Amino acid sequence: MKPRSVAMLLALILLAGVFGASQGLAHMRTSYNGVCGELSGLPGLLQKMNFFDSGTCGNTCSGTCTVKTKSGIVTGNCQHAKKNGDCICLVP
Repeated sequence: MKPRSVAMLLALILLAGVFGASQGLAHMRTSYNGVCGELSGLPGLLQKMNFFDSGTCGNTCSGTCTVKTKSGIVTGNCQHAKKNGDCICLVP
């Protein structure tokens, strides 16, 4: 293969990897953003790295809660997530 073909192939692979990683992060944000409590595994690692906002619902998962975001503290309502049933702080 010519060096130009190799460079184009590597650039295409890099572009596909970046697109896949961004789609994966977007999916995890819709699933785990605002979760009250600590997550485990890869979502837990991303939560500790502040990729996900954390809620403060407590043990009952009812009433109002706060979410600490990068721009400040926002008030929301505690609800069970539709996908996995975890308690999340849903901000309007």
